[in-house]
Amino acid sequence: MKLKALILFFVIFSLLSFKTEKTNLNGTWKIVSQEYIRNGVKTIDVKNENNSGLKTWSDKYYMFVSSSINGNMISNTFGGGRYELTGSEYTEYCDYHVAPNYRGRILRLYLEIKGDTLMQVYPCDENYNFDINNCSIEKYVRVD
Repeated sequence: MKLKALILFFVIFSLLSFKTEKTNLNGTWKIVSQEYIRNGVKTIDVKNENNSGLKTWSDKYYMFVSSSINGNMISNTFGGGRYELTGSEYTEYCDYHVAPNYRGRILRLYLEIKGDTLMQVYPCDENYNFDINNCSIEKYVRVD
């Protein structure tokens, strides 16, 4: 009987050891607005069918794509890399980006999820504090 209990313990322990913990961040989110605050002055960019994007997170990686149409001009942006999330402290390691000068950058952001809405605020300092009078606030809604 002790042998069966010991085997059962090791089987359960093995199964739980290999389980990856999913966060409520995992999935795909659509950007709905971006608020730019410079010297206390707000400018809000509401996204629509001509100006939108998606950001997707897995357990370790993120990626984003966006496109905007302004008259006859089409602008596409994409990028991705690794990330770390501890509470609301979010760090992106930009491994890929359409603009080569962004590759290798490390970005610190404040991230908050409430229901199906995600908000990220940047830039943040090394303690993940941001200046409310000089920051950008992006809002997303979950699509998957």
